[in-house]
Amino acid sequence: MRRKKNLKKLLNLGILDYTNLTPKYGELDMPYVYCSSVPRIDYLATYSQPSTYFRTPNTAVSFFEYDVFFDGLYGLWNGIYYGITDIQDFYKERFQGVKLFIAPDYSKCGDVPEAENYHRQFRSRIVSIWLAMELDAVVIPLVSPANRVEMRYMLDGMQDCSVVAFNAKGPMGDPEQMVIFLEAIRYTVDHLPNLRSIVIYSASADVEKVRKYFQYAVEAGIDIQIPNNMLQSRNRLRGGD
Repeated sequence: MRRKKNLKKLLNLGILDYTNLTPKYGELDMPYVYCSSVPRIDYLATYSQPSTYFRTPNTAVSFFEYDVFFDGLYGLWNGIYYGITDIQDFYKERFQGVKLFIAPDYSKCGDVPEAENYHRQFRSRIVSIWLAMELDAVVIPLVSPANRVEMRYMLDGMQDCSVVAFNAKGPMGDPEQMVIFLEAIRYTVDHLPNLRSIVIYSASADVEKVRKYFQYAVEAGIDIQIPNNMLQSRNRLRGGD
């Protein structure tokens, strides 16, 4: 047993502590994530604004910002991957008391090698499992395809989820991405039989405009949540859309 533990450390396989806790699905062996509760979220805090983590009793911490803010050299993924206890302890202290998260949004891009996008989804799953296991938190899985290829695997391991999240900020400024985004919404609704709610991050002050993009989900009887967040509040004050 000790030899196996040493080998795991030598091979940088600390992630096995978390992948071994859950089944894997699909051709890429994506770790299973499960979120059956459907919390009512009224505020989405971002990782870089810890002062807002407890803005309301139902605030969820999200990672909807540039990756450099939460995924640098001392990011949580590296702490898990390399088994660095000090880094993991830092995040346990940073998130102390937080019980609601949106799965980390490791950005995917349509013009990078697809292997990188696969890996970013995998990282999001591992960190989500860590947050759930180490912090006893509810982590809402994120649906985030950068292209149509990713729709083949984006829901692998999420088949039992009752609630998922989408980031609508990027697609709203990119007509080409909006087409993929709308297809992803439809695909998600059609392929998650237990889906009851979708949580949406949007910087737009026009909440009803955002809700219309999810009309297919609404017509399927799925509850749409568009919680307030800092960028949305600023745009509302500025009179932007």
